[in-house]
Amino acid sequence: MKPSATQQFLAYLIFLILGFLILAPLLAGALTAFKPRLIWVASPPAWRFAPTLENFAFVLVERNNLLHLRNSLLIAGGAVSLALLLGIPAAYALARFRFRGDKGLLQWLISLRMIPPIVVALPFYLLFQTFDLRNTHLGLMLAYLTFLIPLVIWMMRGYFAEVPSAMEECAMVEGYSRLGALRRVVLPVVLPGVIATALLNFIFAWNEYFLALILGGRDTSTLPVAAATYVGRAQVEWGNLFAINLVIMTPVMILTFILRRQLVKGLSLGAVE
Repeated sequence: MKPSATQQFLAYLIFLILGFLILAPLLAGALTAFKPRLIWVASPPAWRFAPTLENFAFVLVERNNLLHLRNSLLIAGGAVSLALLLGIPAAYALARFRFRGDKGLLQWLISLRMIPPIVVALPFYLLFQTFDLRNTHLGLMLAYLTFLIPLVIWMMRGYFAEVPSAMEECAMVEGYSRLGALRRVVLPVVLPGVIATALLNFIFAWNEYFLALILGGRDTSTLPVAAATYVGRAQVEWGNLFAINLVIMTPVMILTFILRRQLVKGLSLGAVE
């Protein structure tokens, strides 16, 4: 049944209002990042001013957040790479083979993604102290895998299930092994799904705060942890805070823009049963 003109108008109006409520704070924060220090908290807010990059120079150079940017890129990129390396074969096995308890195993895996980080923080802290993994890039990557691998398996299993098994069976008849058929035949077909999965996992790892705060340190501090230092008991450094928030958002926006076509294809490729 086709909606009436009134229903369409109300739907567009609701979406317009929701879009404004979401975008208005983001735009206000982005403007504050370019404001001089004297008008950060001007009342009423100053909307006409000479833009400055002093806030970005402060957070990136004087506060040495370029080091934190490097840590975030290294840890998030490494964690996502390991999650894909371990999760894709597991997702393929769950999509192609049936065994007792496979549904329960899948439900258990996705339940791991729902565990609040605070629940595992203390066990991780004691374990990492024992094996000297605290304040190391590898340690944070391994901690992130707890939440990234279940998401990779859950998403990639849906993509693999959409691919007819006859494709790799034909490849195996031609002499490929099961892994060879997966690498040369199936993965190219589900490549948009791999990209979508990698990007979503990168966003989760890039924005992770609590585990990075508890298990990291001076040498492995990430950008979300560094951003929290601009919120103090006495004052909030609004301009610097929004400047580093823009720095945090920029890599994700660039990746999303570059991979937007593959992301749309990937998100519409598979369906979770």
